[in-house]
Amino acid sequence: MLRCVRRGLPRLAVRRSPVACAAATPSRVVDVRTALLSATWLRLDVASAARLMATLSKPQELHRHRKRLESFGKDAAKGDSKTLAACHDLLKDDDWFARKTAIDTIAKVANQGDEAQLSLLYRHLEDSDIFVREASVDAVMEIARPEDDVAVSKLSMRLADDDCFVRTRAVVGLGRIGRKGDKELVSLLDDMFEDGFVPVRKKTIEAAVLLALPGDPAVAERLKRCLSDSDRGVREEAKNATARFSQPSA
Repeated sequence: MLRCVRRGLPRLAVRRSPVACAAATPSRVVDVRTALLSATWLRLDVASAARLMATLSKPQELHRHRKRLESFGKDAAKGDSKTLAACHDLLKDDDWFARKTAIDTIAKVANQGDEAQLSLLYRHLEDSDIFVREASVDAVMEIARPEDDVAVSKLSMRLADDDCFVRTRAVVGLGRIGRKGDKELVSLLDDMFEDGFVPVRKKTIEAAVLLALPGDPAVAERLKRCLSDSDRGVREEAKNATARFSQPSA
């Protein structure tokens, strides 16, 4: 009789009802074992169902979450503190789209030179998501004041970013907010002339001309070498930049 109980235990692994397995056992054994096995059976079913429902509902929840963000901050006034506070909360979201939405909104709403917002943006220059990092570079470019040494330093670090589009935006940002005649900054761009991504090389030419003093021999030599670049667009950019760079300043 007890062999039926022992045989009944492994059958639970193939999802058979514990009540059926214990049908031929003594009543005392049935009462205890059936209760325990039924409880295990139900727990497994509930857990499996919960996992299945979570798997099925996650994409729909994410879609609804992103739809709600489509109008986030659209009508916010410049410097609106409530919108900026909401952005701070949104930057904690696990979804990259939510964080990027917050960054884009900060770039639009924050006042120029707002150090609190810039501090947040500096942290997200190192975000795990490439789209958030790219948006953060653009936002720093928008909010930082020209020749802001901290902002220039933070953007300079993105020249080594793994993503080519982040590097491109960093070069553009340095050309926009960097200090004219800053030889150290111009020298940081030197390696970018050899970047494997064509837009990086083109934007580096633009940034170097913006930052260098007219007639800077190092930049002039770099532009000359770019005339032999493998990409036609880079060669054209270098040709036009050389013409502008050689003109005396007004």
